[in-house]
Amino acid sequence: MSTGVVEGVVATRFAKAVSIGLVAIVGVWHLGLDTLLVLRGWPMYEPQVAAAGAWLALVVIQTAGSVLLLRSALSAHTARMLAGAALISGVVATATYPPGAAIGDVSWAWNTVGWFGVLLLLQRPLWELITLLGANTAVTAGFLAADGALDHVTVSRLLAATYTTAGIQLTFAYLVRQLNDGAREATEAAAAHAEHLARATADETVHTERRRRYEHLRGRVEPLLRGLTERRLDPGDTVVRQRAAVEAARLRRLFAETDDTPHPLLHELRACADIAERRGVHVTLLSYGDLPELPTSVRRELAEGALLVLAAAATEARVTLLATPEEVAVSVVADAPPETVVEPPGLLAVSFLSDQEGDQLWWETRYPVRPAR
Repeated sequence: MSTGVVEGVVATRFAKAVSIGLVAIVGVWHLGLDTLLVLRGWPMYEPQVAAAGAWLALVVIQTAGSVLLLRSALSAHTARMLAGAALISGVVATATYPPGAAIGDVSWAWNTVGWFGVLLLLQRPLWELITLLGANTAVTAGFLAADGALDHVTVSRLLAATYTTAGIQLTFAYLVRQLNDGAREATEAAAAHAEHLARATADETVHTERRRRYEHLRGRVEPLLRGLTERRLDPGDTVVRQRAAVEAARLRRLFAETDDTPHPLLHELRACADIAERRGVHVTLLSYGDLPELPTSVRRELAEGALLVLAAAATEARVTLLATPEEVAVSVVADAPPETVVEPPGLLAVSFLSDQEGDQLWWETRYPVRPAR
């Protein structure tokens, strides 16, 4: 799973948990507390049908908004429409209160509309919630002024109520946004750390494997060079020359493994062909099909047979790389001597075929890209 996908999953789960918690808070607030307040002050509302209608309208708005929010389907347009409908329902409910009771024991809509705003505008810019809370407070202040109850005592109560309602709701929305940002930053940091560890592990693995390969080749090349230096080996001997050609090709292929190329296997085969051409062998390299991405160990075994035959070629060789949806095959035909020893591949799922006709040696190595049906 990619880093971006992991970050998205974590952020989505955190947002879902916050949404569930907020839906529960608003549900308990309206269906629980508001219901008790409406029932307790029921004889004082006028007209009562308007009070009941406002309460029911808010139930519908709450249900629709909660379902859309939990399904991540609450668009900006729908959120604003529902928030506006909640504000209108609050106006209707406040109009049914007794004169001067917009903040009192029978008032319930002001606080509820604010929490509905938090619910519906949670994923919107903070200024939209501030606008709704300001309009909601203005509605309450307007009714108090219309009732002639906006004296200095009531103003003090209104300011205190604003602080304990709109202030708490705005703070809650702000903290939720901060938590969302913190969760996203923590997720990004964790993903970056995990990616760094994965890259470091991969680099260490490649480095260890490369050192192992260097040590392996050193164990083969060093005796050859020491023998030539101490004149225990004759550079004119065919076997010695073939050994030198094989180890030179292996070193060249090892260096080619670290090159950044679009087709590593073809690049490594070219490196092997280059060593043979330096000895005067005419090499033809052909490639057909779209090469899949292959592990280094598989490429190494696919190229090993061609490397050995090219090292034994006298004057000419033809290397063919064929890629199909089912397999990748490397074949080589060269005028190699009959006594050429071709080492079989390793333990991977690489198969090989060989044939000798006159002075022409044919060798083919195959690797199944996907199992045959």
